[in-house]
Amino acid sequence: MDDIDALVTGTDEGSFSAEGIRIRGQIAAGRDDLSDAICFFEKAIIVSKQQGALLFELRATTQLALSLARQGRLNEAARQLNETIGLFKAKHEMFDLVAARAALNTMS
Repeated sequence: MDDIDALVTGTDEGSFSAEGIRIRGQIAAGRDDLSDAICFFEKAIIVSKQQGALLFELRATTQLALSLARQGRLNEAARQLNETIGLFKAKHEMFDLVAARAALNTMS
């Protein structure tokens, strides 16, 4: 992951830095290190917002919500995910939006 960060920093590929951070979060979540995972997902959300990358924000928020839910923080998880889903005004469904709604449904 460090090599990927080095490749995207300072290039046109820098727009993918939020995705790299989110993937780090997924790795931490896979190791059941939810504290680190949540930190990575929150950082990915911040970077996504700074870059205006709504899709990457949705992906990171979905993963954040799933991690929060694993900690028993269902209300917080559902609220954050619902807010981000609400930002989408797409006429057509896309995979990440369907996945986010499915994750939200598991929290109710």
